[in-house]
Parts: sequence; C-alpha cells; structure tokens
Amino acid sequence: MPNLPFQNQTLGVSPEVLGTFWDQFQLNEAPNGTAQMGVSSDMAVVYQLTSAQLLALNTTAVQLVAPPIVAGLPSYLVPPRGYLYVPTTLTLEYVFGGTAYTIGGTTPVIQIEYTGKTGNLISLSPTGLVDQAVNTVASVGTILITPTALTNCVNLGLEVKLGGTTPTLTLGNGTVNLYMLYNLYALL
Repeated sequence: MPNLPFQNQTLGVSPEVLGTFWDQFQLNEAPNGTAQMGVSSDMAVVYQLTSAQLLALNTTAVQLVAPPIVAGLPSYLVPPRGYLYVPTTLTLEYVFGGTAYTIGGTTPVIQIEYTGKTGNLISLSPTGLVDQAVNTVASVGTILITPTALTNCVNLGLEVKLGGTTPTLTLGNGTVNLYMLYNLYALL
C-alpha cells in the first residue's frame, strides 16, 4: 500500500475537513464539552461588551456563537434535523467606567436570542447592574424554551441584544463581561 497522507480510512475524510468541523464547537485549545449521545454539555463563551456595543445594544445585536457550519460537509457529519444551541447559564459582570448608564424603556432586559430572531432565551435586567457606580455582577441559570418551529432555532447562532419595550442605555462608559454556558444538541 502506498504511503499516503493521513486520512481517516473509516470515514474517508481528511484531518483538515474533520478539524474544521470540530473547531467550530471549541473555543480554546482544549474542547469545552464532552460529546455524549448527540449532546455536548457545558460549552462556554466569554465576551466583553464595550461601551459602544452597550449603547447600541437595543438596535444592534452582538453575535456570541456563530451558526454551525454544515454546508459542504459529508451528510454523515450533519444530523438529519441539524444542530441546536441551548443557553443554560448567563452571568454578566459590569466593570464601572466612571459614569453609570441611564436605563430607559419599559422592562428592559439584556437577552440571549437566536441569530436574527427575537425570542428571549435567557436574560438579566440591566437595572441594578449597569446603572451602578461600582463593579457589579448578576447571574441566572434557569431557562425554558417554549415550543418553537425548528426553522427559528436550528442551525442558528446565539446573539445578545437589549430587549423590552423601547429599551435604551445612555450616558454610561463601562463594559460588561458576559459569561454564558450552553449545550449543543445534534437533532436526529
């Protein structure tokens, strides 16, 4: 047998193709979760929202987790119904920058939603967090996803946005460190 570059003989896929596929589900040098029976648990994202991003968060969402790459992959690497991200824990750490934010609107929330959609998956109120003159932290870990059409959640990424009725953040100049745990499901 000729000495060929390594290729997975069982799958017939080169390491480069497999590497690109698996890299999308890892945020650091080591894997964030352990895949078991179609579920990878406790994947994490850490993101620092700048003052400019916070001030525009009611109109401009910030992408936290990109949609999974499925185009061009062999069919055996893509589950029949696609991939689903489900956030499980959200922690926000406000780093006071000298001027606290003024919060406007009715029931504003810093919320995680599917990319391009408006459904609130998990959220925290900015009141008591970013309107303070000290560093603060808040966390939530309960989530309930109501019945949703797969087209509104499968193979979509996760983003953060300021939701509520005409929500606004103004005047502030601090940052928010966002820590989010989420699961990845391969829908069979």
